[in-house]
Amino acid sequence: MAIWRFTCFSLLLGFFQSSFSALTGGAELNVAVEEGTIIHINTSAGINTQCEVCISQVCQSSVILRNDTSLNFSCSQPEDVFTVQIIRDIGELSDKMKSIIEPKEYHVFQKFNRTFTWNLKPKATRRVSLFFRIPGLRQIPPTDSCPDKHVYTITSENVSVGRFCHNGAIRTVNVNNVVKLSLEVSGGQPLDMKDIGVLLVSTIYSLASIHVVLPERSSTQDFFTPNPFPENAETVWYFTVPPPYYTDVHIINYTVPTCLQNENIPAMNYLWHDKSRLVKPLNGSQPLVETGYFNISIKNCRMSRSSPPLQGLMVHFQISASKRKIEHCGGDLPEKQMLQIRVVKKDPTSLCVLKMDSVIMDKVTIASGKRYDIESIECNKDELEMTVHQTIECKEWRSCASTTFPITFSNNEICIPGVLKTMTWHLQGPQNSSVELQSPTGGLRYCLSEDECNSNLLLNVSHDNPGITVGQFCPKGTIEKIQIRESKIAVTASVTSFNDQNLATKPFLTYSFTQDISEHYIFTVTPKMDNPTVLATPAWPSGMKPSSNVSWIINTDPQLKSNLKFMNVSQPECIEVYTNIAVQTIVPQMMVYSTKKDENINDVLVPESFYLNMTNCKSPTGSFRAMMEITLQSNTKKLLGIILCIVGTVLMIITAVVIWIVLRKKKRKTPPVSNYNPGLHGIPKTQKEEEDPHICCYIDESLVYSHLLDKEDENEQCKDESGPPLPDRPVSKGESLVTKGSGMVDGELYGYTQGQSTTSGSPKSPIKTSEDEACETRLCEREESP
Repeated sequence: MAIWRFTCFSLLLGFFQSSFSALTGGAELNVAVEEGTIIHINTSAGINTQCEVCISQVCQSSVILRNDTSLNFSCSQPEDVFTVQIIRDIGELSDKMKSIIEPKEYHVFQKFNRTFTWNLKPKATRRVSLFFRIPGLRQIPPTDSCPDKHVYTITSENVSVGRFCHNGAIRTVNVNNVVKLSLEVSGGQPLDMKDIGVLLVSTIYSLASIHVVLPERSSTQDFFTPNPFPENAETVWYFTVPPPYYTDVHIINYTVPTCLQNENIPAMNYLWHDKSRLVKPLNGSQPLVETGYFNISIKNCRMSRSSPPLQGLMVHFQISASKRKIEHCGGDLPEKQMLQIRVVKKDPTSLCVLKMDSVIMDKVTIASGKRYDIESIECNKDELEMTVHQTIECKEWRSCASTTFPITFSNNEICIPGVLKTMTWHLQGPQNSSVELQSPTGGLRYCLSEDECNSNLLLNVSHDNPGITVGQFCPKGTIEKIQIRESKIAVTASVTSFNDQNLATKPFLTYSFTQDISEHYIFTVTPKMDNPTVLATPAWPSGMKPSSNVSWIINTDPQLKSNLKFMNVSQPECIEVYTNIAVQTIVPQMMVYSTKKDENINDVLVPESFYLNMTNCKSPTGSFRAMMEITLQSNTKKLLGIILCIVGTVLMIITAVVIWIVLRKKKRKTPPVSNYNPGLHGIPKTQKEEEDPHICCYIDESLVYSHLLDKEDENEQCKDESGPPLPDRPVSKGESLVTKGSGMVDGELYGYTQGQSTTSGSPKSPIKTSEDEACETRLCEREESP
């Protein structure tokens, strides 16, 4: 009994020693082979060694085990030399029969690199469907390995459908024809494989189809086409996406074969459950931010035969899924508003996605009268910029003559995403009309550079014909009115700060259409005492248009005078008529300054309101442009005159009061006398008067009024020397420039020289000269002489 127990213990100890102990040279290894399984033991590729595997004292470089076998190795570490492949044939599967692949570990080979292979053979019209338990598999490149040293390979005939690792989103792989499923396990790693379901289903028309269920978390999955990809073969991926998540598709790398027909070049074909099929070339952008389940299919073409063979079809793409912040906006713009709204993605590389009617775009344009459907995904406030164009027409005078309209735009009722950047109004009036612009919020001022504006709003006024600019302006300045001899102009408001997006909702500018004006441009300016006023020719810093003219109407208080300084003037080479700069006072009309050819331009001191006129010439070279500065000063002469007038008035009043008091006192001291009526005899004459019998002497009228004749001759000479008449312009603040007739302007300009006041309408008293007073004295003396 003791001998039997010892014998059993020795046999059991020998089995464990052969199975689990470290292998040494000459050690015997007992292998129990499962029915239907074949074990191949081969020398690893690329290893040159003298180590062999021995069965019944027959040693070879490789063996095939079909039954239980005892073997040993001729070297101490055969796991570094040999690999083990354990192959099991599942057999021909029956319809709708579900099988389970249950891997079995061979502990005697645990130190070896080993491969478990299952051969699956369906019927001719069926396909094999492999089901992987959660968490499923993930695909890797053909040469990569897995962290847990377990790599799955699915092969159809001689085509590798793909290599996979644990912990992925792939749940099912369907393959036509004979399928081989392999699992490579590195030496020293215990087998860690879950059961795999096998089902025989209806045939598919593609080489393989892969079903992916994306997890309910942000994730990125890689996918690869079969290797090699047979010609005319197709692979399909089906993706199930959780409802709150959105997917992006990115192609990481690809190669394309030479196809016999160009129209069959491989492409990415997309199909969503509620959309039409979408085809994207491999070198183009792929769909981003899509929701719901979809599938991707890639089909190879018929390849040209060449020697040596060219590259085949290979595509590596990624599917990323994440929760996204999405803003949806839909509606339509009324056709009568004549709007065009454009939304632009500022940074094409940002994660922000802009979609119009489910199509990803970097720029979206919406026009009045059309319906729109816009989505912005993961877009911050400042990543999208919106520009607006609005056309305002007035074709008939009765609809808009002399009527002022505000310029405004409100996007509160429009849900289109984006930060408002610019707004452009295209003003189109009747033929031969002019446009008049005014600011109801405190005037405008020239903006010669954007840095000087210091405002959230920058205005650009131009002709509707591109390339012809009037100028840039800022709010709150001394320009009260801008008149342009053009029926079509464009006003663009640029929002320079994102802090106040409702600036355009305020009527910061008004416009009206008026009759045609004489000059091309007229600016009405009222300078302020505290700051200098800067003026610049239209289109500054570019030059004025050839043969164009501009006028500034400078209104100042009578107590102030203007120091007009020419800071920057550029003169062109003129062909015939030269450029001209003229300064004229308004009332009375008087030329203060005028330039001549090749004359230096000097600063001008103007005592009252004035016109500043500039005319460009036709020039083959150079440009005419000018920048001026107006500084107001106190007008000391007029101020002194007013002071003297006031003092004189006060002295006259005081003198009158004193005389009245003196006369009143004398009257009280005079004794009462009787009244005397001289009747026909007149007032009693003194003795000297009675000696002169004459009543009046003869006076030659030419001697009395000759000085007036001389004055008329001088006036005629002045008229001959005066300049050309001014164009129709208003002469007082608040009057319309184009509605005031030339007759009214002439009446006001020449009223003072005719002795009439243009303000009160009453005639002025004639002024007596010294000659008139001498004549009256002689006349009276002759009347008094007898």
